[in-house]
Amino acid sequence: MASDGGTMVSRLADAGVDVWGPTRAATAWTETLSAFRLSEVDGRIVGRRPLQQAATLVSDISSAMLTTDGLRWLAAPDRDSKLVRQFYAYLDDARIAYDRRPTVELPRGAKVRPTARVNLPKRTVLVQAVGGSEQGLEHALSLVQRIERADYAFDQRLVLLKGNPQAWPADHLDLLADHTPVGFSDRMDAVTRFLKEGTPLERPVTSEP
Repeated sequence: MASDGGTMVSRLADAGVDVWGPTRAATAWTETLSAFRLSEVDGRIVGRRPLQQAATLVSDISSAMLTTDGLRWLAAPDRDSKLVRQFYAYLDDARIAYDRRPTVELPRGAKVRPTARVNLPKRTVLVQAVGGSEQGLEHALSLVQRIERADYAFDQRLVLLKGNPQAWPADHLDLLADHTPVGFSDRMDAVTRFLKEGTPLERPVTSEP
């Protein structure tokens, strides 16, 4: 029999990871140990093998320790994407008042947290920044559709996408533009005019003839 002496449970606990409660980390912990034919006893990773397999047992415990160490990331706070950081820096440089990750309550009690709430003299604009994945684009569409129900007018919404329109699927952009103005990080002058002057943003995809 061999064990890690409780090293990993202590390390994960220090990082705020619960390996016993009803959490994703606890499920991953159990599945990882099972995959290496190990178990957890009193906070220790434990395994038992025939004597001639002692070296294999030590290797399995070491591998399980390395794998479960990755569970620390489940307790890590969300990290802002590069585009989100650039957008916050842009607002700071432009001296535009804003709130990071505000909580917006919807009519039936649900809550959403867009990237920013920009507080302008004549209106408030909720902004969702998307760095570069179709999944992020789909999330932005869902978010603005829900915000639409919370009495935020069309010019009080904005989805900011990385790059330019050519970097995104045209069908996705067309659908998104039905629900919100769409800006691009390569065209921040237009975004500035939209925020400060209320100048409408051009539709990212031209209408079919």
